[in-house]
Amino acid sequence: MNRMSSALATFAFIIVGFAGTAAAEEVFLRTDGFTPYTSWVKYPSLQALATDTDGLAAGNIAPAIPSKDAMFSDGVFFYKVTSDAVGDAGQYNNIFIRYKSFNDLNSGSNGEVFPMVNYGMYYDDDIVIDNLSGRILRTTRYFADSTVTIGAYAYNNFAELVANTPFYAGGFSNQTVAHDCKFWAYAGKWYRTNVSGATGSTVVTGVNVYNSSEDLYNGVVAQTIESPLGAPGSMRFLATDSSMLPPPPAACLGDIDGDGVVSGADLGILLSNWGVCPE
Repeated sequence: MNRMSSALATFAFIIVGFAGTAAAEEVFLRTDGFTPYTSWVKYPSLQALATDTDGLAAGNIAPAIPSKDAMFSDGVFFYKVTSDAVGDAGQYNNIFIRYKSFNDLNSGSNGEVFPMVNYGMYYDDDIVIDNLSGRILRTTRYFADSTVTIGAYAYNNFAELVANTPFYAGGFSNQTVAHDCKFWAYAGKWYRTNVSGATGSTVVTGVNVYNSSEDLYNGVVAQTIESPLGAPGSMRFLATDSSMLPPPPAACLGDIDGDGVVSGADLGILLSNWGVCPE
């Protein structure tokens, strides 16, 4: 076998390797540190998220999403909580938009609109869905300018959320929850950031993990992961299955040196290895 054949065989191996499908696994997502939100970063674990290690770009958001809008996923669809002209006139969010894919959420395209029935949500308040149980929490405050999230309404499904027919509503016990704390859930676990600083300019100091929505209500923390990086408290968070995200770009055929461009440098590598392979 000559060296060119060997190189081509190596390329074929690389291409086949990239074509394989990795097993789906849980990933944690956060928006960038900017408002409005313009991109996502993904992490392989909660620890990596909290310490900002092993993060990879997960997608750009265009048009950018304002920080007043919450985003969540039920493991099948992605959702945005936002406002139309009526909501904006009253300074509250009043519609849900459901998207079939992460890309549609990020591009604001192909969404199905669900107006909230006879209610609205204060800007920035969160919706949290656990994909296993289907349980939904909607956080709330006393007033639009309150600095503390007092509790949440609980729903069994999305239809109840749209119609605002909760099966339970109550205040958070044994804890004071700053308004800038963010909530999310996945696979039976519920999460909440801890923040410090003045409302609107807080930084994330850690993430609490709860084993149930009841524990979240009652302040029964299973684990706290410290976050020493001082990331903005305005960031949004999600957890989901990796299969819900777009696959990474395919390997670029002919990019021998791995710089993302097929160029003369790659041809030079190929030509320098032209000929009969040594025995």
